[in-house]
Formats: sequence, structure tokens, C-alpha cells
Amino acid sequence: MNNIGLILIILIAYIIGEIYKFIFKNKTEYYKLIPIIVTIVGGTVSLIIYFTDKAIINVTNMYEALLMGLVAGASATGTNQIIKQIFKKE
Repeated sequence: MNNIGLILIILIAYIIGEIYKFIFKNKTEYYKLIPIIVTIVGGTVSLIIYFTDKAIINVTNMYEALLMGLVAGASATGTNQIIKQIFKKE
């Protein structure tokens, strides 16, 4: 598996999550949807990459691409929590 494609999917999903959070910054009740949104974005981006340039993610079929994208999108939420905990002010 090519790590560049995986990192790219995580980065795009993370950025979309941050944009969503910025758009709804006054409505924190919508923040609970961020994990779902970034997971869907990850799957979508992975499928787009699969159909445009299979060499980036190096999977054999679209179901593997979708699964890899969903997991990468979900890991964007974990990445957000890691960054949040590192810079947390006590």
C-alpha cells in the first residue's frame, strides 16, 4: 500500500472537518456530525483517486479503495484529537 495516498486522504478529510467546524463555529451541537462527515469524505476521496489514478493508493478493486478511504477518514478524527490533546491548556 502506498502511504502517500493514505496520508493524502487523511489530510483532505481533516481539512474538510476543520472547514466544517469553522462554518458551524457558533453551533457546537453540529460538531457531533464531524466524525461521520470526515469518514464519508475519506471514502469519497479514496474512490475518486481510485477511478482517476490507481497508482496513488495501489488497491485492486473499488471496495478495497472504499474501505481504505473510510478508515483513513475516520483516522482524521483521531488525528484531530491527538492535536487537540497536545496543545490542550490546563
